[in-house]
Amino acid sequence: MLFPIQELLYRPQEFYLFETVFKAYIILMFALIAMAIILLINILITTTTKKGRYVQRTIVGTSWLLVLVILFLCINHYQIIDEKGLHMNQFFSLQEDSTSWDEIVKVEQINVQKDGVTKPDKLIFTVNDGSSIEQSLSSKLSKAKTYINYELSKQGMAIENVYSENE
Repeated sequence: MLFPIQELLYRPQEFYLFETVFKAYIILMFALIAMAIILLINILITTTTKKGRYVQRTIVGTSWLLVLVILFLCINHYQIIDEKGLHMNQFFSLQEDSTSWDEIVKVEQINVQKDGVTKPDKLIFTVNDGSSIEQSLSSKLSKAKTYINYELSKQGMAIENVYSENE
């Protein structure tokens, strides 16, 4: 439900990675379940007074408004990696945070060894102001690593492998 709407609203023409943050799906799921419970309670409780009906309608209307706000925030929660850099819109933010490739000073791929098998776990982008952007290595991000390496090579960098014994 989220991705097609985000694709219509935010997807750029050219990109290496465009995906919905997993947290947005979880938050939306809880909001929809809460709304279903409120509607079920609304059906089960019958009021006979005019004041009771007013309170009931107010609660349901407020709940719908809250779910619509949460739906908007979930739709607005995405990440894009393209030739300009990394672009992310956090859950409670209405503005996109952009980090250009020339602001990135180091990229590390954290490899985790678990049960004798080493596998890539996440990418950590270190920015020139000392902050870092941590990305879990999803299948889409794994596919975009070639393009990320290409953009980093333009800056004279490459993804560094860091090995961790356990997480």
